[in-house]
Amino acid sequence: MTTPDTTENQSRFWDARTVSITALVAIVALVAALVAWWAWGRVDSTKVKATFNSAVGIYEGSNVRVLGVNVGKVTKVTPRGETAEVEMRVQRGVKLPSDVTAVQIIPSLVADRYVQLIPAYSGGATAGKNVDLGLDRTAVPVEIDAIYGNLQKLSKSLGPGPDGANQKGALSNFVTAGAGALEGNGETMGTALTNLSQAAQTLANASGDISSTVKNLDVFVGALKENDAQVRLFNSQMSSFNGFLAGEREQLGRALNTLSFALGDVATFLADNQEQIGQTIRDLQPTGQALLDNKESLLEIFTVLPLAISNLINAYDAESGTVAMRVNIPDLQDPAKAFCKLIDLGSLLPGNPLAKDFSKKLRPLVDNCIDIGQQIQDDVLEPMLPILPFGIMSNRKLQNMLPPGSVPGNPDPQIPPFPGVK
Repeated sequence: MTTPDTTENQSRFWDARTVSITALVAIVALVAALVAWWAWGRVDSTKVKATFNSAVGIYEGSNVRVLGVNVGKVTKVTPRGETAEVEMRVQRGVKLPSDVTAVQIIPSLVADRYVQLIPAYSGGATAGKNVDLGLDRTAVPVEIDAIYGNLQKLSKSLGPGPDGANQKGALSNFVTAGAGALEGNGETMGTALTNLSQAAQTLANASGDISSTVKNLDVFVGALKENDAQVRLFNSQMSSFNGFLAGEREQLGRALNTLSFALGDVATFLADNQEQIGQTIRDLQPTGQALLDNKESLLEIFTVLPLAISNLINAYDAESGTVAMRVNIPDLQDPAKAFCKLIDLGSLLPGNPLAKDFSKKLRPLVDNCIDIGQQIQDDVLEPMLPILPFGIMSNRKLQNMLPPGSVPGNPDPQIPPFPGVK
């Protein structure tokens, strides 16, 4: 048994032609992958075209950043007269806000610049896939040559040359005069600056109050605006009033002059009679206290007084010259109770210490006055005293002596019968 020789077959498989075809296929696959990767990177990317005043340090391939992070490249720089057009491509997945702005950033004096897109997208509307930014949405840094040129122009303008401000020594004189004015006033200037700083700090701390004041002023101005007609009418009336005062200024002056003399007399009178006025006011205190204690009664009196006067007028009979009315005094129905009220001076004169002391001493009599009066009234009603009218005043509707020719009728069940009357 013999073993087959495979070496010859392997050599035939890996001949030059096979190797060439394999290498070619690998190269084509690599190129296709690179093309696919490049195309995939450009698909759904954002194209930005920005116009700058200048494009110094911006080249094709310069970085495009958002918040300092590379998100794209500059694809083309085209001069357009006094401006430069820069085309950029931002990689897919990076959103730009609708108000995006392009600015050139200088990391250092010698390094290349890059384009920064601001602000970063945080939500809301996007700028789309094709963005065109004009000069109003781009910014470039100040060139160092421009800074040097402006400094040279400033020094020339302040210099002693024919076009300078110091050609006649005016600037030197100003500096000299300023130095002389400030000499020895350093402490004063420092104090002034400190006070100014404190005032500024006070205003800063009161910013809320100032804001409220401004808001209130805005409300006030709005109210004036809404009531413009009334404001104009008020101004017109004030103008007429001022005109009237201007026309009567002599009379007004005399009146004020007379008033000043009168006020002087009043002041003199008050100064001369200060003790008497004080005593009068102190004497009026009990009266005022009495009025205060009886304010409800006074209120009732002033409430019904107009009605009483009206009734009195209506009760007057002009033909007979009489008043058709009947005086109703409730206290006369019970004279004992009325007498008890009269002897209680503390209630009649509140605030009077003498009356209060008098009532305190007569308190036993005042407390038992009504009972004593009732006993006296009952004795008066006895038939032995028929001529006294206390029975009528006490509301006892019974006569002690029968009128001649009268016939006794039905007795009042509320009144006990008199002795001898059946």
